[in-house]
This record gives sequence, structure tokens and C-alpha cells, in this order.
Amino acid sequence: MVTNQYLQTLVQINFIPVLITVFLLFFINVNFKFEQHLAKQMVPCVILLLSLIVMDNLDYYAYDSSIPEFWHRLFAMLGYDIRIFLMVGLINIAYGRQITKKVFTKVTYIPAVLNALIILPCLFSDIVFFYKENGDIGRGPLAFTPHIICAMYIFFLFYLAINSVRLDRKTEAGILFLCALVTVLAVLVETLFNLRGILIGVIALDITFYYLYLHIEHFRFDNLTKVLNRDSFYADVKQYGEEKITHVLSIDVNDLKLTNDTKGHAAGDKLIKDVADILRESLDDSCYLYRVGGDEFVVLCLLRSNDEVKEMVQRMYKKIDDAGYSLAIGWQTVTSDISIDEAYKNADREMYQTKAKMKAAEHKDSQS
Repeated sequence: MVTNQYLQTLVQINFIPVLITVFLLFFINVNFKFEQHLAKQMVPCVILLLSLIVMDNLDYYAYDSSIPEFWHRLFAMLGYDIRIFLMVGLINIAYGRQITKKVFTKVTYIPAVLNALIILPCLFSDIVFFYKENGDIGRGPLAFTPHIICAMYIFFLFYLAINSVRLDRKTEAGILFLCALVTVLAVLVETLFNLRGILIGVIALDITFYYLYLHIEHFRFDNLTKVLNRDSFYADVKQYGEEKITHVLSIDVNDLKLTNDTKGHAAGDKLIKDVADILRESLDDSCYLYRVGGDEFVVLCLLRSNDEVKEMVQRMYKKIDDAGYSLAIGWQTVTSDISIDEAYKNADREMYQTKAKMKAAEHKDSQS
């Protein structure tokens, strides 16, 4: 029989997760044409979230109803499994941003699959959990298997947060750390106070916060090269200021127009992308690469010495030359007498002077 108390509890455990999921689905649908890759990563998490909402409601209904115990055990088991696979989905998105090899991403599913296999006997035995005559839940010898697996993934989430700091993604590190922390708190609150709907609501928030962060990140980067874009350059100049920015590099790729005219724009795009990859690999720590125009790049260096920047520029020239490409670099130190804007103009002027010398040398070689 459906009572007012039943309906009240039903609304209580569903309101926030359902509202967040509906919002997330709407947002992903609106942005799908702009962020197909990100949307495809998030859709499985949203599907699992919807499945978890359904399982939690079925489990809640079965708890006070007279349906066969098998179905109650099935709903509870699936709820355990989906919670863990949801965590894996979120972790793999973060993991995939740090580790490019897909094989490592697949390995993260192993504990979740093992958990599903270990608790499967709960359908026909009391090895995981059972229901007492008074309706209370009893715990079998493997009752804490899902909790142990869940704890493993939470620790891994903390590891990814720490690793994001090492990769200089402090904002992402903060979000991952917060996701892990509130998940732990949700588990404790549900366990200590015998509440429902807290963890599922927190998981929904974790997915939403992380998606919104990645959505913002999408518009900070250049689509072709995946380096920071022009808007990010101006934003970082304001953020870091002259107290932290010590050097500005202006970089221009040579012969892009010739490549476009003779080999086509696809070849020109490949040239820009290859150069961006090489420049990114050549950067020192605390140096940031931006694509500010068609074949124009800028590097901002924070708290670096002149010698360090000289070595980095030489490394860039060598790697570019080894790859069969050509570019010109100009750089300027930011001082108390030279602002960032002036340093950028001076670096740009030096870059064009270098480009002119390179063209003059090529012309001389062609005539000799």
C-alpha cells in the first residue's frame, strides 16, 4: 500500500538526483554539436546514473512490499554494481586525460568486474547479505566487498587529483579531490544515519561538476592543435601578471602559405598541428603555449631565468629542424621597466627580424 510516508521518502531520495540528471541530459544535448567527444564520454555515465535511480527506487519499493525476495536481492545487487561502475566511468574520463594509452583505461574496470562476480551469489545465498524476519538487513562474510572496491576507486580518485597538480592542472585537481571527499562523506552519512538517496545525489553532482569543468576547458583550447587559445592567453596575462610572468616568446611558422598553396589546406593544418606538438613537448615547466593566430604562437614563462629560456628556445629550434619544419622565434624578458605588453611587442619584432634573416639566407643559398 502506498502511504504518505512512502511518497515523502520517494520524493526525498529522487528529487535532487532526477533534477540534476535532467539538467545534465539537456545540457549535453544542447552542446553535442560543439563537444561531441566530451558528450560521448559523458553519455555512458548519465545512462548509468538513470539506471541507478531506477534500481534505487525498485530496491526501496521491494523493501516494504511482499514481492519475492529474489527480486529484492537482484535490485540491491545491481545497485551496488552500478554505483561502482559509475565511479569507474568518472575515473576513466579523468584517467584518459592523463594517460593516453587506452589499455590502461580498460584495466581500471577489472576491480568493478570482480566485484560484480563476487557479489553475484547473493541472489541465491547469504554470503553477501540477507534479510531477517523483522525486515532488517544482515551481513554475510563478503558483505564489505563492494565497500572495499569502492574505497580502492576513491583512493585512485585522490591519486588522479594529486597527479593533476603535478601536471599543473590545479583546478581539475581541486574538482577531483572534492568529488572524492564528498563521496566519502556521503557513504559515511548513509551508513551512520541509515539514510537513503545521499550517495546517489552526490554521484550526480560529481558527474555534473566534472562535466561543467571539462565544458569550460573545451573553450580554452584551440580545436586544431589542442594548445591554449588566444582568449586563454589574455586571461592568463591578467591572472599571472608581471609578478610571475618573466618571459614572452613570439613564434611564427615559416612557409605555411606555400604549403597551403602547393599541397592544400589539409597539409597546412597538419603542419600547424605538428609544430604545436613539438613546441609543447619542448616547453619547460611553468611555460605555457598559446595559438594566437593562423601560424602564430606565444609562450608565457613564469619565474624562469634567461639561461633556462635560451636553452628552451635552442631545444625548440633543434626539434623543429629535426622534424623538417621551420619557424622563427623572438623572446623578451619582462622587467620592472618592460611591461608584458611591451615585452610581447619586442618579442614579436625580434621574431620578424629573425624571419627576415632566415629568408635572406635561403635566398642567398638558392642563388649560390
